[in-house]
Amino acid sequence: MGCEYAGNGHVEILLIAGTLSGLGGIETCIRALAQEAEDRGDHVRILALCASTHDPTWQQGLDYAEVAHGSTSLRKQLLRGLPAMVKACRSRPADAVIAIYSSTIPGIRLALWLAGRRRPVVSWLHFSTVHRQRTGLLRYADAHLCISSEIANELITNPRIAARDVHLVFNGTRFDGAPLIPRSNGAPVRFLHVGRLMMGRQKRSDDLLRALTQVEGEWRLDLVGAGDRVEDLPALRALAAELGIEHRLTWHGRQRDPWTAAVTADLLVLTSAFEGFPMVLIEAMVRGVPCLSTDCSSGPADVIREGLNGWLFAVGDCSALAERLQSIVHNPSLLPLASGVRASAESFSSTKVYQRIRAAMQQAIAKVRGASFASQWE
Repeated sequence: MGCEYAGNGHVEILLIAGTLSGLGGIETCIRALAQEAEDRGDHVRILALCASTHDPTWQQGLDYAEVAHGSTSLRKQLLRGLPAMVKACRSRPADAVIAIYSSTIPGIRLALWLAGRRRPVVSWLHFSTVHRQRTGLLRYADAHLCISSEIANELITNPRIAARDVHLVFNGTRFDGAPLIPRSNGAPVRFLHVGRLMMGRQKRSDDLLRALTQVEGEWRLDLVGAGDRVEDLPALRALAAELGIEHRLTWHGRQRDPWTAAVTADLLVLTSAFEGFPMVLIEAMVRGVPCLSTDCSSGPADVIREGLNGWLFAVGDCSALAERLQSIVHNPSLLPLASGVRASAESFSSTKVYQRIRAAMQQAIAKVRGASFASQWE
């Protein structure tokens, strides 16, 4: 098997992704990974097994390629994508290959073998443990980058995965270019929802509307994001009208930069039934906005520090949600200071996350190729 590698103390990473929308948190994390790598002289190449389904421009400025005539079908992705994966592994040998979807791991293994390269394959899943996502295939990876404590704990207890190969890295966001969002400093208190809008299902956006009917006093809600399905937004708007709160809501729709849509924000609210790692919480905190989130699987409990940067409530508990919102409307001074909220997110900076990812891959290199090769990274 070939032994060529990037060398010179720099890291060459090949990241292979399946279906991406171009709008989600995975794309944000990939971009942050590439930017952090570039900042320290490393490099990330991205190979997508099909075109982005919604926004094909998200990868601008990245070293990005996609499989011609790729398909959203997993089976077709692996078949049509194999030649492209072999070429990517052979033409510019990477030091490590990251798999976004566990279902691609066997295909990556085969591509490396056909290319004559011996490289570590590292999983980097962005899904809650609620979705199994063929987790049985994870045993074919050499290391695992985990975005939440819950995911890491589940992999550690998997008898087919060695605990030493499981690395809790979280997800991160860049602090530069993220100014603090002003507070309302008086009535009305402004609540903020950022993300896909759903009637029930994962995001449970209707829970927020129902809870707000119980909140007295002056408040407004800014909703930034589009309906996940065609019927979601009309259903939610009809519900708001039925509940008599439509006049207090502003529907901003999908925004390329959601954080510029709301001029002021006092509190971000997340009502999800499950997450992988809710990037929206970190992105809000970096901008000084405290968060009120469900204690769902997985991620919020890793981020929220009660009273320091926000609060948690049980999934579906609209009464507890309404009670917390009411307390803030009655007494906005309960909101933690913006500077403290921002400081609480420092461990989730993309720089620190990249440092953890790099250390994990260095360990995988040592495991697969030997400590002498891994020392080239230091």
